[in-house]
Amino acid sequence: MARSKLKNENGGAILMTLVVIGMVSLLGMMVISSSVSETELSFNQVHSDKAFYIAQSGARRAFAKLCEDTSWTVGFSNVAYNDGLYSVAYIDSTTNPSLDDTVIVRSTGAYEGAHSTIELWIAPVSFYPFGHAMFGKSLVDIRNGFVTDSYNSDSGTYASTSLVEAGDVGSNGIISVNNGGYIGGDAASALVGGTSVHPGATVTGTVSDTAPEQDIPDIPQIEFDWAESINSASTGLSGTYSYDPVSGTFYSDGVVTLSSGVYFFSDITLSNSASLELAPGAEVTIYITGDVEMKYSSSMNATGDSNDLIMYSQGDFVLKNSGDVSAVFYTANGTVDLRNSGNFAGAVVGDVILAHNSANFHYDRSLGNIEREIEGKKEIVAFNEL
Repeated sequence: MARSKLKNENGGAILMTLVVIGMVSLLGMMVISSSVSETELSFNQVHSDKAFYIAQSGARRAFAKLCEDTSWTVGFSNVAYNDGLYSVAYIDSTTNPSLDDTVIVRSTGAYEGAHSTIELWIAPVSFYPFGHAMFGKSLVDIRNGFVTDSYNSDSGTYASTSLVEAGDVGSNGIISVNNGGYIGGDAASALVGGTSVHPGATVTGTVSDTAPEQDIPDIPQIEFDWAESINSASTGLSGTYSYDPVSGTFYSDGVVTLSSGVYFFSDITLSNSASLELAPGAEVTIYITGDVEMKYSSSMNATGDSNDLIMYSQGDFVLKNSGDVSAVFYTANGTVDLRNSGNFAGAVVGDVILAHNSANFHYDRSLGNIEREIEGKKEIVAFNEL
């Protein structure tokens, strides 16, 4: 009886041992399986991450290419990079009209069977050049009774919308207000110590030298070439004038009228009492490689809206002796010289601005909405992982 009981106990112990061994083996198998799965997941994640970074490298190369060459549209195909490959597709408004001036670069990276696709949305860097009555990149010198104020041609006439404010003056360099000069607005320079208001001068707004520096880029040569290629001067001019289509010089000592269009000249000269006018309802943009000179009592779009006449120049603008102008003028490296009882309505941008001798400048506040792109400058406005 005792031996039988011992056999039963031994048998039970063996059975329990086998059960434990089986459980340990099963647990070991589960641990190994889990470890293999985790290794595979980790391995796949590493590959996916690498594919993502390869795709990102392709997208950034495409961004750099666009900044270097705005005409680039071909993309990249199966470029070897970091033991993998990337391909980049270029998408713009020709295939997706809603994009307007935005471009999408879609980059796919591949590494050891893993794939990743990302998109960069890229847009031109823009600026608003006419946010001031006058902006001089290097210098604005105001003196001898020169006055600025503002109005809004979008809302009414000068008489009904004028304010003794918002006729702001800005510079990346020096602003000097002397001898009865009067700024109906702010005077703001980006140069520390660059703004000075001398005794007898007035600035109705704030005076500062901590303004952010403003981009004043050259107008791209390609834009001048385009203007020359579609020049309206041969058909859009009427009245008293001389125009040489070979040299591009324009001269008038009488009344000349411009119809709507884009014009290209090397120089513009309005002699004493000459008048350059716009046809009713006309909108005119003029590109000038040289200078604009307005002599005694001449005028330019004097009774029209300033935003109907926009001039982009590589030279200077000189308004002398009681001349009246309603226009927008931009020159990145030239001088704007306004003096002697002239009246200017609109906005001007130049390297140097000289504003002297009882002239009046009426800034058209609606011009602050004019936007231009900076050639070659792009920015990433959105990132998307597909």
